[in-house]
Amino acid sequence: MNITSPITGTGDDAARENWARYEYGKNRGHLEYMPHAARCEDMYLGGGRQWTPEARAQLAMERRPAYEFNEIKPSINSAIGYQIHNRMDIAFKPRGGDADLNTATILSKVAMQVADLCNLHWHETQVFSDGLIQQRGYFELRMNFDRNIQGEIEISNRDPMDVIPDPDSKSYDPDEWGDVIVTRWLTLGEIEQLYGKKARDTAAESNDAGVDFGDMDDEPERSKFAAGNRSGWLDAHAKKDDGLERYRIIDRQRFIYELTPCIVWPTTGDIQVEAVMAQDSIADALGNGAVRARRMQRRVKWTVTTFTATLHDTYSPYEHFTIVPYFAYFRRGKTAGMVDDAMGPQEALNKAMSQFVHIVNTSANSGWITEQNSITNMDSGELEKRGAQTGLHIEVKDIAKRPQKIQPNQIPAGVDRFIDRVDKALKDVTVPDAMRGSAGPEISGVAIQSKQFASQQQLAVPLDNLAYTRHLLARRILKLIQRYYDSYRIFRITETDAMSGKPKEERVEINSFDPFTGSYVNDVTVGTYDVVITEQPMQVTFQNSQFQQALEMLKAGAPIPPAILIRYSNLADKEEILASIEGNKPPADPTVDARVRLIDAQTRKTDTQSTDIAVKTQYSSVQTAQVIAQTPATAALADGLLRSAGAVDHDAAPIVPQTSGDMQPVALPQNTDPLTPASPARGQEAGIETLAPDGVRAD
Repeated sequence: MNITSPITGTGDDAARENWARYEYGKNRGHLEYMPHAARCEDMYLGGGRQWTPEARAQLAMERRPAYEFNEIKPSINSAIGYQIHNRMDIAFKPRGGDADLNTATILSKVAMQVADLCNLHWHETQVFSDGLIQQRGYFELRMNFDRNIQGEIEISNRDPMDVIPDPDSKSYDPDEWGDVIVTRWLTLGEIEQLYGKKARDTAAESNDAGVDFGDMDDEPERSKFAAGNRSGWLDAHAKKDDGLERYRIIDRQRFIYELTPCIVWPTTGDIQVEAVMAQDSIADALGNGAVRARRMQRRVKWTVTTFTATLHDTYSPYEHFTIVPYFAYFRRGKTAGMVDDAMGPQEALNKAMSQFVHIVNTSANSGWITEQNSITNMDSGELEKRGAQTGLHIEVKDIAKRPQKIQPNQIPAGVDRFIDRVDKALKDVTVPDAMRGSAGPEISGVAIQSKQFASQQQLAVPLDNLAYTRHLLARRILKLIQRYYDSYRIFRITETDAMSGKPKEERVEINSFDPFTGSYVNDVTVGTYDVVITEQPMQVTFQNSQFQQALEMLKAGAPIPPAILIRYSNLADKEEILASIEGNKPPADPTVDARVRLIDAQTRKTDTQSTDIAVKTQYSSVQTAQVIAQTPATAALADGLLRSAGAVDHDAAPIVPQTSGDMQPVALPQNTDPLTPASPARGQEAGIETLAPDGVRAD
């Protein structure tokens, strides 16, 4: 029975407000969600959990079996397998302000480094599984200062049953929620670690300790290693001295709007709340032209309480909630998972199969019809127990009738078809057989892969929502990098060289001050960037596909080097093999280099000859043009000579321009003897090499 009247706290104002909001969120849908989510998880896990305790007790009373044929788990695992084999690749591109492509590349590398350090892929698998099974999954993103005084980004996941989103919201994006509550049971040590020594003392003085069994407010028990509470064990052992004492923590984050001191950059228009900036960052911003201003800003108020005591109540250092949701199916505030629609077919399958097995079992010992006291070697009770035993021997009296076996009930017609129908319906609402890769040996691998690709359309909505969640998470990672990674840091990133396939280490420095220019190199704190999320196949699967493609290209005749095939293989010692190939290269053939030099020399010779011919042709053309300009009457003769030599007119006819009709020909010298030229001045210049245009008179 759900609680209909909220419990009223007796503590301070913040604790009472937090508890009232917690009760409001529970009674507005969370209490109905939790038992359904627990039921969906049992249906996925199986192992006897698919039958409710009431149904199992009824079957036991009727002496009927309770069989489970779990078809949900392989279907959900196939969908989860797709996510496992496709990792998230985060990249950024410049959008405005002082953003540039080089800084965007640096930010992308830092974000992927953060994702690797936080084991983001494994957390994403858990969140994706929660969304498919229990409708909802949640990331939690915050800063951690335990291992690094400058702070490191930490990504974790939360139990969906512990997170209460704004019940009055209908948006996927938590930026459009009014608040979000995370409830947990923490020990005093955990409270001190998260909120400080003062919060621990406050919690200890509140006497709000309890145990996480859900008994306090009619909630279903959370999934944990424990197997439940045995009668009397709670009162005897849940003592403070045993270290089992825990406090229910109500962790609430909510948006508020108020007039807030800000730092404004007039050149770019960027605005940042002054309270979340370091003092040196504020001084640097003011020195670079930023100004102080008071503006209405949306901020996150973070309040953490127990039932009666406030442990933490201040502004959040983050611009967003630390919770990032994933919903497999989302329709304006209503969520659903893949298991929801599979529960009915799975229960019908279990009942049909159990009934089928029950009928088969009862047919082996359907009963006997005997006369009273007609059997001599056993009584009726013994016959009832041993009636279906192999090699049974029955002795009857001489005058008695033989015992008659009762004919068993026949299996109802259509039960097998009903089972097939239910099995098909279960796969229709989850994933088909093709996506599981289950097919006979007569089907080729290419056909199986084609069917798997086509069947992924059934996962289009959950995968599209996963891409949206990835986008929200990447935007928040970017905000944390730009706000908290504001000092000089060094990242050592190991990548695989695209050419050699060997691992290489790259040293990335951010926020490095250059004393010569007075500016920061790779300053990741400025500029605005767009988020680009892509899927990258898991390394093993990607390499397998690349190896197969390279092998097919090699068979088709493409010149694929052996080193490429080795690099894309899964050999354990492929790096050593590549090194040995490079170390054992045969000496270069000297004739190859000689042939290359010969061809190069012949090419240069041909180029030189072509240039020589072109120069001579140009010289002749210039000389001809000078003669025609001086003696236009020779144009017709030159045109005829060119045609007789086979010249082709590439412009307009005639090739050589003709003289006008009113021009008179110039009388040429009659004496052509070079020893006695018509003009002594011309005679000294006549010969093979001339210092003036040939045939041009210089009167």
